[in-house]
Amino acid sequence: MTTNLLPERASPSSPSSPSPPAASPPSSQSLPALASVAQVHHQSQDLSSTLPLHRIELSSTPGNSTASLNADLGQDIAAPVPVATDIAHVDTNTYTGRPVLDTSHRYSIGHATTPASARPVRNSVSLGHIYPNPSSGAASASNAGQRRRSHFGGQISILTPTPEVPSAGQIANTLTNAGRSVSTGFHTFAPDFVSHDSEHGNSAYHSGQHSPSFSISSFSGILPASASISNIAATGQAKPPALEHRHPIAVKDFDSIHILGQAQQTAIKTLCSSRVLSRIDTIGWFSILGAQKFPNINTSQDAYDIEMATTCMAIEFGANNAQTQNFNSLILQLLSQIKLIKEQDYKGDIPSHAYNAMFLTRIFLNHFISHLSSTDLVASFEGSDLSAEAQLEARGVVSFKGCRLGVDQSIVEDPRSYGEQLIQGIIGIILNLDAGSSPSAYEFYEETLNLVIVMSSTQLQLPSSEPSDKNYFLNLVLEKFSHVADQLTLRLLWNFTDQRPSPPLTGSLVYSAYSYLFAKAGSSISSEAHPIADRSVLVLLLLLSQAKLNPSWDAFKKSIRTVRDERGSMADDQKEETIFTSFRKIFHVICQQIHCEEVCLLLHVLLVENTYFRTYVLSRTDPETLYLPILRMVYEGVEGKTNYSQVYVLLVILLLFSQDDVFNESIQKITMTYQPWFTERLLKSISLGGLATAIIIRTIQYNLAQHKDVYFHTNSLAILANMSNSLQDMHPYVSQRLVTLFDIVARRYQKLVTKKTQQDEDVENNADVIIYGDMVILVLEIINSTLTHKLKANPQLVYSLLHKQEMFAVFRNDLKFKDLIHNIEQAVNYFQQKVSEANINPPTPEEVALVIQNASRTWPPNLMKTFPDIKFEYEEEQQSNEFFCPYVWSLLYRNTFVYWDEEKAKILHDYRVVMNDEHAFEGVPTGSQSVLP
Repeated sequence: MTTNLLPERASPSSPSSPSPPAASPPSSQSLPALASVAQVHHQSQDLSSTLPLHRIELSSTPGNSTASLNADLGQDIAAPVPVATDIAHVDTNTYTGRPVLDTSHRYSIGHATTPASARPVRNSVSLGHIYPNPSSGAASASNAGQRRRSHFGGQISILTPTPEVPSAGQIANTLTNAGRSVSTGFHTFAPDFVSHDSEHGNSAYHSGQHSPSFSISSFSGILPASASISNIAATGQAKPPALEHRHPIAVKDFDSIHILGQAQQTAIKTLCSSRVLSRIDTIGWFSILGAQKFPNINTSQDAYDIEMATTCMAIEFGANNAQTQNFNSLILQLLSQIKLIKEQDYKGDIPSHAYNAMFLTRIFLNHFISHLSSTDLVASFEGSDLSAEAQLEARGVVSFKGCRLGVDQSIVEDPRSYGEQLIQGIIGIILNLDAGSSPSAYEFYEETLNLVIVMSSTQLQLPSSEPSDKNYFLNLVLEKFSHVADQLTLRLLWNFTDQRPSPPLTGSLVYSAYSYLFAKAGSSISSEAHPIADRSVLVLLLLLSQAKLNPSWDAFKKSIRTVRDERGSMADDQKEETIFTSFRKIFHVICQQIHCEEVCLLLHVLLVENTYFRTYVLSRTDPETLYLPILRMVYEGVEGKTNYSQVYVLLVILLLFSQDDVFNESIQKITMTYQPWFTERLLKSISLGGLATAIIIRTIQYNLAQHKDVYFHTNSLAILANMSNSLQDMHPYVSQRLVTLFDIVARRYQKLVTKKTQQDEDVENNADVIIYGDMVILVLEIINSTLTHKLKANPQLVYSLLHKQEMFAVFRNDLKFKDLIHNIEQAVNYFQQKVSEANINPPTPEEVALVIQNASRTWPPNLMKTFPDIKFEYEEEQQSNEFFCPYVWSLLYRNTFVYWDEEKAKILHDYRVVMNDEHAFEGVPTGSQSVLP
């Protein structure tokens, strides 16, 4: 074995620690190895995730060989292990996957159940567990004793648990005892019988006429009627941060909730009572809609307060509406107001009674969606057919005290359902109303978007495995109004890029004063908030996330694909379906707000679906504007400072960037100065590509030690592989990191082989051995690719390899690694000989580096074998909605100012599974747990 003649090279010091003392020159017989990457210890975190189902396609340039990778990925969490040069323990959770294996150049997420004959000989890296496809007839592994622990985002390690805010359902149950009447302060509702809502798991209280009515959520135990909100909250469980609202919510008792004035409370009680409000009862409707403007909800606290203030009245409303149909009359009033706005060409101020009709419809529809089955919800919304006498009541709109109230006759005579008419009116407002024309128009536009979100929240209330046809309003949008998808997509994107701020507080003097005082507590909307922009991007993401649920619902995905840059060449884009917008504005806003998860997800969608936008982003001359913030979020995200689901999306974005060779070359030429957030080492100067490489390697090492998430290191290694042939002028710290990464997986592989051999197990077909063996192959591929394409530009990598040359010897005779090891050893032996011939005694790091630099000029490339370039490409799976749809709803849950009972938000069930370790996420296949030793 060749003697290592290299001196010790000091590692770059951390900014928080003094520089290490200079090492004394080592002797030629015994030289210390290159300083290893310092171990990084992190706080224990218990994280797991529901992973986006994805496919990474590998292309091998010679022979045009292509292959695909399909897998359902998962993980389970064991005790944390510090990042070091070896991994003591790695756990993975296993699911039913769909392997596609051959003997060509293929990277796969594999498992030992694959026959040895089917495993590729070379260029095959198994980064997880593969199970037979159930459709092929092979039985999938299952174990009733094991539960899948997964969620679709968010760190769940909470150091200081906070009480859960009581839900409306809990409040209702506090006021309700089994079989007793419910006193609402205005009307007493005595249920006749109780039925079980199998769809929502709720106990529904029905009136004697057996008509659809409000249901009260089931709750473990009947709380005493005197229990306060604070008492209920004290028994709650801490939420995972992924479910926490953007603004904190203060728990209040009923007496301290003052969001509604006395006149507003009286108006709502009238609407919810047993009094039938005739459609021509102008005075009655004026007392409800025209008396005082209801508040604009722009904080989580306000949303919670309005929910608590209206819960009891909503219970009464649900009980009485079967007889009064006041809710249906309210919808007719709203439809008539929308028509009046349309007749005025969507110009001028929006009257307060139009806003009030929209507000009340949204508030009570949210209650009904949370407590009624889909069938009862539709019946309650549409109401019974109007009799001839009732139709005569709809005589049109009349003026009363300056308010135009009443029901337009054309709405009553319209054969379409109220739901379809309302959605058409809402779309008209979104497309045509200028929100900036007046404060009233802004608030009305904002409330319109709120209503869209609430109408879609039937999906929030159902498990993801539930049939999609139970989402009444969402289905109407996707099926009846797909023809306006282009216009709606363009307007929502325009709202996002416009970033129009919220107008000054308006409304009554009392409410304005309340809002002003509340703002001092830090809970209300800031002067820089953009409610319409924020809601628009969330609504767009919601519509885009539905495409995989039904092939006929992809109109919005098609629209996002047809978007072109208005400043680009339009010569080839004269098709009618092409829509134009400013890519520059979209890019600018995304760069400003990339820290927001919804913006990050929008960037992901645009890059995946729109090749024109992806080309625009990749061709910009300032890639660091967007690339650097993404790297920072990945860097901080692995420690839990960023929502875990967001890190998944960010890794996909980095993978999409890495697919472009020109982009990979460009980031190697951009020099970055000191970045204070990068605390691993003090890097005063490093290329953007080098910084990216260091962060991705750190992500892999941290993941192997802490999270043990297969998706993380699969995507991370794919990014490194795509970048490997472009790496140049590698920083000493980066080269150390890369070689240390190989040392980690190589040592683990050796230990597993030794252990399994001693246990007389079949080493060749052992799952754990295959996983780490294939990881060794992929890291060797990355190093080999860099040496093949950029050896002369990477003397620091050669230096690091010389220091660790002994670790390659153990793989020299292994057929799986032989070819790759031969290439690396050819380079190592060549430069080792040049250093020996230089006869430097004692050698210094600078002198050795100079020898390597000079020797690289005469390096004969033919010493190394040429292998096909390794390239990964990202492509979404058909089932990707199992990640993205719940993830979008988690964003809506946290970032919109609509209050939902978390216990009823069943699509978010994964968050509670991870927190409470109770049940598996419904609709996703569960496999037996496989734990690496």
